Amino acid sequence: MKKVFLSVVAVCVAIISVAQQHEVKYCGQTEQTEKLFNRMPGHARIDAIRATEALEKHTEEFNQIRGGDEQVYVIPLVFHVIHNNGAENIDDEQIYDAIEILNRDFAKLNPDTASIVDQFAGIAADIDIEFRLASLDPDGNCHPGINRVISELTYDGDDDMKNLIYWPRKDYLQIWVCADAAGAAGYTQLPGNVNSIWAAPEDGIVIRHDYLGSFGTSNVGKSRTLTHEVGHWLNLYHTWGSSNNPGVQSNCNMDDLVSDTPNTIGWTSCNLDGATCQSDIDNVQNYMEYSYCSRMFTYGQRTRMRAALTSSVAQRNQLWTTTNLIETGVYEPVLCAAAFDIDRPSVCSGETVQFTDQSYHGVTSWTWNFGDGTTLEGNDPEIHQNPSHTYETPGNYTVTLVVGNGEETVSTQMTNLISVIPASINEQPFSEGFETAFPEENWFIYNQNNDLTWTVVTTAAYTGSSSLKLSNWGNDIMDNTDELISATFDMSEMDTVWLSYKWAYANKVDETDDRLRVSVSGNCGQTWYLKKLHKGLTDLPSADPQNSSFTPDSQDEWNEKTLVLDDPDWMTSMFRVKFEFVGKGGNNIYLDDINIYGVDSTGVFVGEIKPQFAVQLFPNPAEESATLQLLTSKSSETAIRMYNSMGQICWMYNNQNLGSGRHLFEIQKPAPGVYTIAVEIDGATTVEKLVFR
Repeated sequence: MKKVFLSVVAVCVAIISVAQQHEVKYCGQTEQTEKLFNRMPGHARIDAIRATEALEKHTEEFNQIRGGDEQVYVIPLVFHVIHNNGAENIDDEQIYDAIEILNRDFAKLNPDTASIVDQFAGIAADIDIEFRLASLDPDGNCHPGINRVISELTYDGDDDMKNLIYWPRKDYLQIWVCADAAGAAGYTQLPGNVNSIWAAPEDGIVIRHDYLGSFGTSNVGKSRTLTHEVGHWLNLYHTWGSSNNPGVQSNCNMDDLVSDTPNTIGWTSCNLDGATCQSDIDNVQNYMEYSYCSRMFTYGQRTRMRAALTSSVAQRNQLWTTTNLIETGVYEPVLCAAAFDIDRPSVCSGETVQFTDQSYHGVTSWTWNFGDGTTLEGNDPEIHQNPSHTYETPGNYTVTLVVGNGEETVSTQMTNLISVIPASINEQPFSEGFETAFPEENWFIYNQNNDLTWTVVTTAAYTGSSSLKLSNWGNDIMDNTDELISATFDMSEMDTVWLSYKWAYANKVDETDDRLRVSVSGNCGQTWYLKKLHKGLTDLPSADPQNSSFTPDSQDEWNEKTLVLDDPDWMTSMFRVKFEFVGKGGNNIYLDDINIYGVDSTGVFVGEIKPQFAVQLFPNPAEESATLQLLTSKSSETAIRMYNSMGQICWMYNNQNLGSGRHLFEIQKPAPGVYTIAVEIDGATTVEKLVFR
């Protein structure tokens, strides 16, 4: 049954998923419709109504004249991944998987068609539409078809986000991937809504990253979301009509304008025997349902989508022309670039580096030169595309990759890409005050976003004239990570390792939560263990908050920490230390006076330089009592005081000559709250927070 009606609506994605995903609403139809039409000037509204009428008339004519047309229409795709360095910055492979699923569903090659109920198995249709990733950008430049834009707007997923990047809709179907699609799994507009030039920037699909593809951040249960959404983009309504309220009896008075989909109230569960609106049985397995078991389009839907592609409404008929397929690089994908990534840029002798090919497009052969006299060449993707290679000899290695497509080749060379370091390169005791050339063989810097990173400055220091600074002021990229990693130390004969460092940091007045993580590894960095996390809301600040670029102006604005490490797994010849700063829109941080000492089984420090003392509190938070562990390297005058939030001393210890070694102090629980422990030895003080619950 087909009731003809005209409706200018914003259409959103159904959650084609498992039932437990209901925390994401089916779609943002109401919000998106209101937002679009509240902003739409009068002429654009009139255009939308007329364009919708014209498209419906064209669909009627197409159904009568060209309903049996078997031409395969090819649509160029471009993905805009809008992210803030979070999980929403999905891998290329997850996008490739989504495209494969989309093409499989539109070609009726999905294996689950075998379980379509008998009443609809005969009208399940191959839509004869194919989707290909673009290989040329709007200027004709080589492009992977995937853009990545860093922005906090990923958490909104609205029109402002789409304005970050826009490619001509007459050339590409645009898909914006984000963290939150305006509160839904995704949304789009019907062609008539966005026909006008004013509304053209609205044309495309917005989708949450965890509803795209079948793995990575998504899963198989949510993998049909894009199929559903492209149906809307090609002028399909939900099977119950133009509303976004399935299961409502009044939906029987609406229709999806498709003759072979029975009228239905709409389903949010997979009731294969469901029958509503006086139908014998509903098409519960339709991609335009919310039933969580979608696996088919009908021939009527096929006609409607193909009619949309042959109409000039919203320029859909320009996408699949031979001229456009050539200009977007999908007619004959161009071999554009050789590119690759590695899992670790620094390894120890005898360790393996994993290489991942990122070349595009149409690559069929690979030739690797790993820089150490070893090459690998062939056309078997299982062997040659993503190889691993073991480096035996210390040094810096340049890697070259040549890729081909059977007719031409392109290459790339990355100079000094991999640093292979020997065991025990750093002598101990080790002291780094950043007073000499840096970085050097003792340190490696990894800059995730290739922006500002750890740099030696002479504007601040705890001792000497220099320190290491990371300029984080003005950086609004969330989770922007920079790493400072040491070379190896030989701790194989040690019983413990003492690691001390000083830092200076002031958060903003609104207490931004930047992080400083200190980790260690006993296997050259293959595995890292977090030993100290300094948070911007608790123990990272060493100075008062300020809404200006922070520079410490005295030693009073620095803090110091000593870690005592005693796990046998770290007592190796490949011990390493990592300082990792995670920026969350806060302020600058400085490091100085990094000292690393080994202590043997007799308690003797290696070398003449010795740390004075180290403090550990456990458990922390504490329920009943806490233990303060104090390790001292010599006999010292010692004072320990615990202060409450009012600054009152509520526990103390004084000794004029506390001996060297390990000392344990039990602190009984006072009233619940946060307390400050100050340990002073020979004029040097360290401060720790202790929480009693």
